[in-house]
Amino acid sequence: MKVLLPFLPRSVLVTGANRGLGLEFVKYFVKKNQLPGAQQTTVISCARKMSPELEELLEDIHHIDVDVTNEVQVNDAASKVSKIVGSDGLSLLINNAAIMRHGKGVSGCSVEEMKETLDTNLIGVHAMTRSFQPLLKQSAESQADLPISCSRAAICNLSAELGSIKGTNKNFLYTAYKVSKAGLNMYTKCSAVDLIKDNIICFSVHPGWAQTGLGGPQAPLSGETAVEDMIEIMGNCNKKHNGAFLRKGMNSIMF
Repeated sequence: MKVLLPFLPRSVLVTGANRGLGLEFVKYFVKKNQLPGAQQTTVISCARKMSPELEELLEDIHHIDVDVTNEVQVNDAASKVSKIVGSDGLSLLINNAAIMRHGKGVSGCSVEEMKETLDTNLIGVHAMTRSFQPLLKQSAESQADLPISCSRAAICNLSAELGSIKGTNKNFLYTAYKVSKAGLNMYTKCSAVDLIKDNIICFSVHPGWAQTGLGGPQAPLSGETAVEDMIEIMGNCNKKHNGAFLRKGMNSIMF
């Protein structure tokens, strides 16, 4: 895994960090911190349950058990993170936690499946954004000398090209997942318009089709490569990317 040194957030929180892309994000920042002379990033992982892979990293990170669908746990996590980061605040929130059930169309997608998917992929992002906004604002204020960027204060929401309305002309499968990601893109735009007053940028990224529990082993990208691509995007984001839905190469994806 290559480390992109120009991207140096003072702190980062990753949800869904026990597996897949969330775990790869944590590994990336741990590796960055181990480089000689590297500016240290406080790494905070959040997940519903611990995994053996994440447990191996506990000496180098702060971990908080949190289910993003549980508002009490999310608020409690924000209080714990406040004690970890202190007056510096939180520089970067990566909303990665998500679920995807098997491919079903409208008639095959139960009401409970739709509710469960929206609760995790969309409402959970709202819970995290709402609870951690004060810490992100604190980071923006404490680093007023920095330009608006992911190193100062930012929210990165992991979306998917499957959430593109324009791209859903033929494939009707994975209905609940698609609806949740389309909603996430709108939520990202609303957050961007609202939070820029606090010098916080918000954007969505498409990680590509990656070899994770969601993407499957047949995907063309390794999880490590997908994270490197997204880190490169984050490292180049500034105020003009606020509210955008981005993929590798910084190309905006049509909603």
